Amino acid sequence: MKELRQIIQAYQTACAQKKRTALATVVHIEGSSYRSPGARMLITEEGLLTGAISGGCLEGDALRKALLVMMGGKPLLVTYDTSDEDDSGLGIGLGCNGIIRVLIEPINPQETPVRLLQWITAKRHPAALVTFYTPDDKKNSIQGTCIALTPAGVLTTGGALPLPLHRVMADMQQVLKEKAPAFVHYPPASGEGPVVTAFIHYIAPAPALIVAGAGNDVLPLAQLAELLGWELTLIDGRPGYANTARFPGCQVIVSDPAEALQQTTIDEQTAIVLMSHNYAYDKAILAHAIGSPASYIGLLGPAKKRERMLEELAAAGSTNDRPSRIFGPTGLDIGTETAEEIALSVVAEIKAVFAGKTGGHLHHLSGGIHRRDTAITPSLETCGILILAAGESKRMGTPKQQLQYQGRTLLQHAVHEALDVGAGATVVVLGAEAAMLGRQLEGTRVDRVLNTAYKEGIASSIVSGVRHVSLHHQQVQYLLVMLCDQPYVDAGHLRKLIRRQQATGALVAASYYAGKKGVPAVFHKSVFPELLALKGDIGARQVIEALGEAVTAVPFPGGAVDIDTREAYHDLIDQECP
Repeated sequence: MKELRQIIQAYQTACAQKKRTALATVVHIEGSSYRSPGARMLITEEGLLTGAISGGCLEGDALRKALLVMMGGKPLLVTYDTSDEDDSGLGIGLGCNGIIRVLIEPINPQETPVRLLQWITAKRHPAALVTFYTPDDKKNSIQGTCIALTPAGVLTTGGALPLPLHRVMADMQQVLKEKAPAFVHYPPASGEGPVVTAFIHYIAPAPALIVAGAGNDVLPLAQLAELLGWELTLIDGRPGYANTARFPGCQVIVSDPAEALQQTTIDEQTAIVLMSHNYAYDKAILAHAIGSPASYIGLLGPAKKRERMLEELAAAGSTNDRPSRIFGPTGLDIGTETAEEIALSVVAEIKAVFAGKTGGHLHHLSGGIHRRDTAITPSLETCGILILAAGESKRMGTPKQQLQYQGRTLLQHAVHEALDVGAGATVVVLGAEAAMLGRQLEGTRVDRVLNTAYKEGIASSIVSGVRHVSLHHQQVQYLLVMLCDQPYVDAGHLRKLIRRQQATGALVAASYYAGKKGVPAVFHKSVFPELLALKGDIGARQVIEALGEAVTAVPFPGGAVDIDTREAYHDLIDQECP
């Protein structure tokens, strides 16, 4: 986030001086590289560089190409092979052993991608930022950074988009939900035109650090936070210590603990560190911090202090449902003594927690330092979801599709989770009590298919659904088949199945529970004939078992729970309301 703000500032300066600029973005890598996809660098016509796309080995060549891009006014996709030790143009023996694709786009002040960066950095919102590139046509003019999505809405640069917005929207929403980047392949809709790849960059808000305390030992911590571009807030009850003269460039709150945190914005990208050296003040802050979404709460001082505080707060009625986020003593064990060393230890631990790392030695890692998933996958528009809800519920004695679960019927629950995935098509097969169940689906974006042969068994519903998808949604290459009576199936698991199938290229990605592979499961289009050949009361599991090792599995213990009987339903409700 700091780098983005620096790019914005540099662009504004260049505009004031009427200087031409270009934006270089790492859009994809294969193998190892110094920077991840999403690294950006602004280049001016005078050769000034802001940001970085590598450790210094690519910047010189990128500058030369950026000057050509500025003169020509068209973007350019550049591929660097840093594994080639004979390439003296990039610096002999880089040893990165990776292929790096960088898009260099001229910045048009009327349709500038910097506008998107300004919008993203203005508020503490996560964002999905889309940069399109055409790997088979490096000079295609449709390439560029032109869409941003945040919880507040969507923004474009205002120019023509390489693809209709609706084709990209579900994939952008997926990136926001998964909090991870995606590389999505879009074939031309009409069969003509370039193949477009979208690098959808997930950008989290800058880490925010709230420190309770404004003593001298906080000074180096504040300086480190500023160096990293973190948003810093200091709270203390002593105006002689907590003031902007001592801590310039940060928010300073002089207040008692009850009001202090209410004046701040706390989210999952927030760390709270207690170092006021006043036990009562720190404990009062901790009482409020426990109820916040902060991912890190650090306590300066020994473990006994932490345990005493938590015991006293528990006795007073305060609870903490995430004790793992409380770190006391705060910081990594690096042998600290001075305030500067303690600050380094604390910042390193916060960074590790936010990144989901342990803070161990890099030389103990096997494989690469950076575990990046840069597989290029099909768009969600090529995925369909088929919900089977045509059964008679003979063992239940009443239509189980309409049983209540978490404020919805089982059918509505299944449809809600399926729609949350954002697939290109969602189809529900109805049979018994179709009219009544159909009313539950009014207003939802699903296709309803009537299976008049539902009495023949579940196979007839699968055949009806696959036929409908093949006829009406020909873009669907992957079909996820699910039931409506597995209450623990949620959108998160469905997305895992889709990701596993795409990552492995397996014919089927199935759920694994009770020692077997079953539905929900994703089937590649090449397996549709086997699904269409099913008969009687034989479901998709037969196809899964017949394919054997061609099926990849995603563990899902909750899949063993299905609601076929009244007893199973009562057990489900009892677990929901202990």
